[in-house]
Amino acid sequence: MVDNFFRPKSVAIIGASANSKKLGNNILVNFKRNFKGKIYPVNINETIIEGLKTYGSVQDINDKVDLAVVVVPANVANRVVEDCARSGIKSIIIITAGYRESGSDGIILENRLKNIIKTDDVRVIGPNCIGVLDTYSGVDTIFSPYERMERPFKGKISVISQSGSFGTAFLDWCAENKIGINKFVSFGNRVDVDECNLIDSFSKDKNTDLIVVYLEGPKNGRELMKSLKATTKNKPVIVLKAGKSDKGAKAAASHTGTLAGSYNIFSSAMRQVGATEARTLDELFDFTKVLNKQRPAKGDRVAIVTNGGGYGVLSADACIHEGLHLAKFSHSNVEIIKKTMPRFAGVHNPLDLIGDATEERFDVALSALSKDKNVDIIVVFLWALGTTLDSGVVDIISRIAEKTKKPIICGGVGSRYTTDMLLRLESSGIPTFPTPWRAMKAAKVLSDYGKVKK
Repeated sequence: MVDNFFRPKSVAIIGASANSKKLGNNILVNFKRNFKGKIYPVNINETIIEGLKTYGSVQDINDKVDLAVVVVPANVANRVVEDCARSGIKSIIIITAGYRESGSDGIILENRLKNIIKTDDVRVIGPNCIGVLDTYSGVDTIFSPYERMERPFKGKISVISQSGSFGTAFLDWCAENKIGINKFVSFGNRVDVDECNLIDSFSKDKNTDLIVVYLEGPKNGRELMKSLKATTKNKPVIVLKAGKSDKGAKAAASHTGTLAGSYNIFSSAMRQVGATEARTLDELFDFTKVLNKQRPAKGDRVAIVTNGGGYGVLSADACIHEGLHLAKFSHSNVEIIKKTMPRFAGVHNPLDLIGDATEERFDVALSALSKDKNVDIIVVFLWALGTTLDSGVVDIISRIAEKTKKPIICGGVGSRYTTDMLLRLESSGIPTFPTPWRAMKAAKVLSDYGKVKK
């Protein structure tokens, strides 16, 4: 069971420090901020740290400890794990580096660690990791201080990352973009708990609606496919694999001691099991945003609505490139939209509401298309630089998005005025993108996952 890592009632921080420059101090301070359970600092040289009674050894703690966080040097970490096991602690997060990723001596240390936990029936996350963040329980082993890395608010996304640095950067991005997180795990060398254990756990977690995974290489490819196939039937999973090239694979080996494997095989496997593969960081951010904010599409027929003709052409190109289809509007809705358009304007897809478009024109067009049976996804690209359209269009789009079951995606290019409109749309739960290309990639993700759900 990996659930115990997220909801402990007590935690021992072994290697806790009074020195604010030390990881053991940062972790202790972070636990004190939000964790409601008991905290036991462990340091053989201290009696009080951050106002808390400190123990020389985990075996000196008389109370039951549910979780241990190990932040001591690698040459003593294994002995500490043995002490934890003897004390009845079944869940251990080893932040310490210096294992397999460091070379032959580290491999020996890691093999000894495997033997210890096999004998004593404990579960371990790590070593060489950042550990766990649970926004609901307050568990936070991330040693980045709050003034350097903002924590996201409570949400429905759970994140699994082989890399601590990537994982924390992703969390920081989520916080900046007002995207909520449920759980985060950086598992490093995964001597025990791996991506399959975590995917299986999050697939059953009622507070997880979307799973995001960063991998340098699967521990067991067949098991990963099995876990993903079972999960994607109910929840979307986004996977970003690093180590695609030969050079990248070598970097992965020195980073977490991982053999990256064939990327082409991996990519094919992701398609087979219904996972959404992000090939770049931009795609990972975009796909996370759209799957977090919008429901899957029932088909691949896209309605493009804009008041900038060039954006409509670019969006149509991107739509076709992504393998989507331009929706053919129903005759009745074409007639409705025509009533608000100038006589010279045609009503077709992409729908150009023209540069003098008003809020009313957007309202009529989007209301009609949101009910059109020939439309599965609506992509709105705003040109906010004219004089006839003001920020009230945001309220119109938000209102229609609340009423329809069709996903609505928006975009726009511009500086402060445009950006402010897009931020307001984001706050209303509508994902926005800076280019037609990225908007259509996001639409494709919603269409593809709709097919997986079917």
